Amino acid sequence: MGYDKLIIWILEIVAAWVVIFGLQIPLRRSYHPIIRTIVFIIKVLMIPAAALCFVAIEEPMAYVHGDKLTAIYIALAGDIAASVIEYLIRRIGYIRREKSERPACKFVLLGFLSLLLCFGVLIYGIWDSGTIVKEKHVWKAEGLSQPHTFAFVSDLHAGSTQSAGTLREMCRQINDEEVEFLILGGDITDELSTYEDMEDVYSIFWDLDMPIYFIYGNHDRQERAGSLGERTYEDQDLAKAMKRYGIKPLADEYLQVADDLVLLGREDLSSKNRKPWSELKNPYEGQGALIVADHQPLDRKQLSAEESVLQISGHTHAGQLWPLQLVYNAMDIPAYGEYRQPKSLLYVSAGAGNWMIPLRTEERCQWDLITLEP
Repeated sequence: MGYDKLIIWILEIVAAWVVIFGLQIPLRRSYHPIIRTIVFIIKVLMIPAAALCFVAIEEPMAYVHGDKLTAIYIALAGDIAASVIEYLIRRIGYIRREKSERPACKFVLLGFLSLLLCFGVLIYGIWDSGTIVKEKHVWKAEGLSQPHTFAFVSDLHAGSTQSAGTLREMCRQINDEEVEFLILGGDITDELSTYEDMEDVYSIFWDLDMPIYFIYGNHDRQERAGSLGERTYEDQDLAKAMKRYGIKPLADEYLQVADDLVLLGREDLSSKNRKPWSELKNPYEGQGALIVADHQPLDRKQLSAEESVLQISGHTHAGQLWPLQLVYNAMDIPAYGEYRQPKSLLYVSAGAGNWMIPLRTEERCQWDLITLEP
């Protein structure tokens, strides 16, 4: 995000805060505990609503007004935190004063505190979104004769949030590990990525000294670019870039990556070309343990029938904005972490980037270092 867009975003946050805080001044001047409680609950419910509109609803509104939706989210977070502090101050006042003498909080001080808390959420969210950490996992896998270690990187959304320097540092960390191969788990680019962004991100992976395999996400082919005007690169441009930088795409294809290990890279769930699980035939059946790389962890039919040692996915960003991880889990949607399936283990990564805006208030961005042991 450039400085001009950042300034506009900050102004939108301030404007959203002015509206939200200003509308509540008459209520804060009086004392109506029931009405105040109702308003507080409404504000709390608006937090996940704004987050869902931004992250989960892939419609033109989210593409065009994503900055405004996150501005509302941040303004609400700051205002709710100030409301909690205001309530605590009032409760302390109850101990010292008769009910008829309860004073209203000083609006200038409360407003300053509320706005300060907004910027606290903003600073934390930007910092959290721009840091990629390593997450290590060790799992047992039947069918292996020796341990295997590989890396998984998904949901970079190159050009939207992460800097080239951050990506190079992540690649340096991957190179420093004893990694046999890297799986790029989809949404490496998106509709906001320029042709140059696409070329740059794959050229950075060219520095890695290992085989690199790629699966498509729901954004890599810029299928919703019409919401923004037009595509910035075509499918053949993407294919040429991956070939140029030594990256092998897999779309419902099996590949033997070691003598005792097979990788299936799934076409994305959003693609009309994706095959049903029942139509896939493993040509290496009995020749090694099976890993499934599938961008979206949402194919319930596949998860119920799949026989593999591991399915690894991304897509959810672990919710990206609090409390969406809780919302997803409440809806029985795999959001982040390990999920035992009938005949497999599903792991959902938090992803290494962010959707549209450099803001993350859930799990930190990550790349995954995975070891499978016999």
